[in-house]
Amino acid sequence: MSDLLGPPCAERPGHLAVIDTEGSWTYGELGTAVDRATGWLRGRGIAPGERVVYTGGNDRAFLALFYATLRVGAVFVPVHPELTDVQVGAIVEDCAAALAICPPGAGQGAGDTVSVSTAQREIGSAVLDPRAAELPDTAVAMLIYTSGTTGRPKGVVCPHRQMIAALHAVNACLGYRPDDVVLCRLPLSFDYGLYQGLLCALTGGTLVLTGRGQDVGLLRLIERHGLTVVPLVPSLAQILTLLQRKLRRPTKVRLFTNTGARPGRAVMSELLEVFPGSEFASMYGMTECKRISVLDPAEYATHPDSVGRPIPGDHVRIVGPDKRALGPGETGEIVVHGATVMDGYWGVPIEEQNRFVRRTDGSLELHSGDQGHLDEEGRLYFVGRDDDMIKRRGVRIGLTEIESAAEVIPGVTAAVALRPEPEDGPLRLAVQSDLAPEEILIHLARRLDRARLPDLIVPLDAVPLTANGKPDRAATQRLIGSPAHAHASDTPPIAQTRNTHEPVAV
Repeated sequence: MSDLLGPPCAERPGHLAVIDTEGSWTYGELGTAVDRATGWLRGRGIAPGERVVYTGGNDRAFLALFYATLRVGAVFVPVHPELTDVQVGAIVEDCAAALAICPPGAGQGAGDTVSVSTAQREIGSAVLDPRAAELPDTAVAMLIYTSGTTGRPKGVVCPHRQMIAALHAVNACLGYRPDDVVLCRLPLSFDYGLYQGLLCALTGGTLVLTGRGQDVGLLRLIERHGLTVVPLVPSLAQILTLLQRKLRRPTKVRLFTNTGARPGRAVMSELLEVFPGSEFASMYGMTECKRISVLDPAEYATHPDSVGRPIPGDHVRIVGPDKRALGPGETGEIVVHGATVMDGYWGVPIEEQNRFVRRTDGSLELHSGDQGHLDEEGRLYFVGRDDDMIKRRGVRIGLTEIESAAEVIPGVTAAVALRPEPEDGPLRLAVQSDLAPEEILIHLARRLDRARLPDLIVPLDAVPLTANGKPDRAATQRLIGSPAHAHASDTPPIAQTRNTHEPVAV
């Protein structure tokens, strides 16, 4: 990974490498910035294998420090800049950071602490150091901490070998090109965002960094820089659809991608319509494996619910609760082994990890905790996470199934299904839509069986999002409040109208 920038810096030093809100760097300039950051890290005594925590935002400095950390052989630990000092401090202590580039109060557990602004200022005048440490490809390049929604965040161990394998496998499916200009509105601390930069370095393309604060001018940004590839989260798909529906600006966008929470089918249909000439690659992955499958854009029209076939080098099987392999069409846990499966969680013995399991050949297998099934041709269909699965009226269903059915309805831009509390309580669906709850239920009744049909439709002006732009189920639950405790299993569906807590029978 540390020599990824070598070819573009040597072959096209004058080509734009990265653009952010403050300016731009060519590949030659990015290479110089990395040399300075390398000199700065070595000047602070950072040695191979030591951890460097960084809380910087989406800018050129992030990339320079990332590549410099790998060059000295250290381990880069990106942290979202919006985390609290307590959250950052927990990560600093967990990974035993030698250097924490973060607010002073958050980095007290590190061997050395410096603020982001101070580090950037000092790096700007540091001595150039182009030397790269000699490391085996099994050495750890990064620790990426999980969100911690189900407990204390854990650091996923990402070696150079698996990161390179993931990079080449993803690009084999997506085909990024030297003339591509790639948008990155996603946090660089999020692997989906960071890999946009890595894909650009691999192919010699240009990365354009922005943030949620620039959304109003996003279409102008796409037009001005000639953006060709746009990675999506659901909220961004909605924003771009609304802007382009109104302005109809000519663009060069050829490819939209998505992983994780997927935009509704109706939103994607309109997005592709208002950006003529574009295609959509739906993907599935998780930090523990980077990417697992990619749907060929040519198959989206005929298989819109699939997340594609396994990427080169990875193998997927579906297992039941007894770990028995299931056949096509049977839903169970998604299990992955292959070149991109990472090396488990930092500081946790493999035998104590329920996600990573040692295979007979010594390699690791990832038990994803996600539910899905394969079709006869090997395409994967994501149903939901284990913690999104519920049993209702004797049927095991995924909350994401209900959300997907709602987001197909024209006029519904986002939907979040909430786990019933208690288990036999009302099943509620929060929706962002101009449609009346009664209309949505009528549409859903045509698509869903009784076990999957919500009891309550709760309109929201906007679905809460995580820092990474994904629908936030926990925040939606808090926003709506506790459900009614009435037994709902034998009652007809009801809908809550906007600005009232009085349910209305349909």
